[in-house]
Amino acid sequence: MSWKSYFTASVLCVVASAAYAVPPAVTAVGGGTNASGFLNANGDWVFKVQISNSNPIPTGSSPLAAELGFTASTQLKGAANLSTIDSGTGFDKSNPGTQIFGWEAPGSGTNGKPEGVQSNCAAGCSANTPGTSPNTVFAALGSQDFGGVGGTPHDFISVTTKGPFASGDPNTLISTLTISGAYTGKGRISELTDATHSANYDTYNNVLTFTALDGDTNLDGHRNGLDTGPFLTGFAAGTGKWFNGDYNGDGLVNGLDTSHLLTGLAAGPAGSGAGNVSAVPEPASIALLGLALLGGLGVVRRKR
Repeated sequence: MSWKSYFTASVLCVVASAAYAVPPAVTAVGGGTNASGFLNANGDWVFKVQISNSNPIPTGSSPLAAELGFTASTQLKGAANLSTIDSGTGFDKSNPGTQIFGWEAPGSGTNGKPEGVQSNCAAGCSANTPGTSPNTVFAALGSQDFGGVGGTPHDFISVTTKGPFASGDPNTLISTLTISGAYTGKGRISELTDATHSANYDTYNNVLTFTALDGDTNLDGHRNGLDTGPFLTGFAAGTGKWFNGDYNGDGLVNGLDTSHLLTGLAAGPAGSGAGNVSAVPEPASIALLGLALLGGLGVVRRKR
């Protein structure tokens, strides 16, 4: 039996049980395609939102359904279900939910409630309702049974937002997704507890955050010699994205970006990152960068 069938039969039967010590959780990891895992080919942030069952999972396995809203702090570029729609695995769209933002389109079900993943982007995005909760995502999805270890994350949706750029305003280096819902401002996750009962958890209103450090080309939380190689590749090409040295977001990798890298290298990590990466730039790396930039400037002069 599909989760759609389970959910229809049991959504009105809410069980609050102390037996489930850890309720379902919503988290996010990088869902990008570049080496850092956080950015796509356009240099935009990609949040891969995941949901886990309660721990332990009721009766050893259970489907999940979720009604969640997401508000992006920067320009929303789009959102998508990570599984094949109605494929029988992962989350599918056959789970109607209550409107969260007010712009959602009705679903195809008999009750007319919205379902699946719907986006309302800012101007310039194809899905745009001007003046009505821009940069928001509605998601009402259900699933097949998830078994195994309780607390294991399952891919829910991906949300793409404008990538980081250094402008002097620290907010342009940060992108957040604020979770909300139709239940006194909070989102809902439902989980089957036995053959005829489910538990509704209406507690989700946290914030998911991705933050870049100015000059941290590979987004590992450190500014050091590992960031100079990608920068030099971008500098030689003259164009790029954040992941090859375009820190200020103007589409070019040039002297304007060099100051961001050098300032970052001097500042060090100022955050968490891979534990096996040096937190202090090696002098040899800085010297190599300086020689390469001088060589690049020499090429520019010869072309004049």
